[in-house]
Amino acid sequence: MEQIYSTTSFTVNQLIEKIDTGELGLPELQRPFVWQNTKVRDLFDSMLCGYPVGYLMFWECPDMDRKKTIGTEAKSYASPKDVIIDGQQRLTSLYSVMKGKKVIDVNYKEREIIISFCPLTNKFEVATAATKRSPEWIYNITDLLMGAGSYSYITQFITRLSESRSLTDEERHLISENIEGLFRLKEYSFQVYRIKASADEEAVSHIFVRINSEGTKLTENDFILTLLSVHWGEGRNDIERFCKESLSPSVHGTTSYNSIGLKVQPKNIVRTTMAYAFSRARLDYGYKLLRGADFEHRGVINSELMQKNFGILKETLPDVLNVNNWHEFLKAIMNAGYLYDTMILSKNAIYYTYAMYLIAKYKFNASYHENINLASLWFFYAVLVSIYTGPGDTTAESHLSAIKNFSTLSEYRDFIISRSGGRMTNDYFNITLQGSDGLAVSGSGNNAWYAYVASLNILGTSALFSRHKIPVSKLLSQDQTEHAKH
Repeated sequence: MEQIYSTTSFTVNQLIEKIDTGELGLPELQRPFVWQNTKVRDLFDSMLCGYPVGYLMFWECPDMDRKKTIGTEAKSYASPKDVIIDGQQRLTSLYSVMKGKKVIDVNYKEREIIISFCPLTNKFEVATAATKRSPEWIYNITDLLMGAGSYSYITQFITRLSESRSLTDEERHLISENIEGLFRLKEYSFQVYRIKASADEEAVSHIFVRINSEGTKLTENDFILTLLSVHWGEGRNDIERFCKESLSPSVHGTTSYNSIGLKVQPKNIVRTTMAYAFSRARLDYGYKLLRGADFEHRGVINSELMQKNFGILKETLPDVLNVNNWHEFLKAIMNAGYLYDTMILSKNAIYYTYAMYLIAKYKFNASYHENINLASLWFFYAVLVSIYTGPGDTTAESHLSAIKNFSTLSEYRDFIISRSGGRMTNDYFNITLQGSDGLAVSGSGNNAWYAYVASLNILGTSALFSRHKIPVSKLLSQDQTEHAKH
């Protein structure tokens, strides 16, 4: 059997250079930068002790359409030869410290990583006011590591420390030796597994799981975001920007901020876009489409098909990220009575319904009001009967496949009404919903309970024993919806 990977080794200096030139792509493949500064400190400590700190895994990029780059700075390579599949956190840590670059945390905020070093004790610490004041500490090791050599730095450090106290010859020697050791971390060697471009995402995922000590599983969403980072960096950046704005207050309705408190993640945008652009709910199909898999010829990779599908993606992603579309759709959710995201247990229902909202608007030219009403009905139905939980992707795929064959708004409207009405019958509300599959459930809130609360919101029902007939919706906040049933 043909081996789909090769092994090699690179020094830290070589890896940093490859990132700088663009030969090695360092996008947020698996997750945003999540390490705490203490873990970065421990990484440097282990390296200085000469301990192994794990392998790196790269995936060779297909040699097609190398016109896009990762990042905003000019690169020698128009598009990376390899992307990082395992080792992103370690390489991001090393690159940030050795180049003085800030990182973006999970809340899309810039964070500076400053690590201090004491040459007398050979000890690292996360920088503090104490390490900044003390002449025995190198406050920021970036200052040393970005330099061309260590000799002048050692001289300056010893001179500065000598001004605060006398040093023995042994201490001078120890300081010189330990600073030299820190500077030599640039030559620390990493073992690298380099997977061939011909390997598909399933094989890469299997390799990753089998040799990753933490057992983290890569998903199709990770691979789709990887492809975007490599072949259409602008699109990936637009997705990140939209998600970042969803955490911040709206600026005159120009951002993706939402009043119901949704925290949008890149994977949610990927799910909506695959459904809207390609009528695909299963992300493994979406990944294969963007990779250029020709389903009519047993999934053979076709560069022309890849170009075509990326073209479709580039045409449709702006619709998904259009803040006017997003805010209109959020009105549909609120129109269904769901005023806070804590009322929505199935987040997939949000993003599949958003895709259908966009399909109705752009394919069937639905009017604003009709689209709002149809989306509200479908969302209420989808959440109440949990159609997108469990094997929800399969259900969504069948819905999208049916809608894909419609040619008129009337067909789409009939589909929404017949599917929801066929399930939400009088017997459903009078019998099923009041039984063990609905409201007669103890414990934390379920879909039936939150649908009941949503109904009270729609009807403007006053709170029980409310002297001034205060609507239930006025008494519920995002934090209270979970406890309202008590």
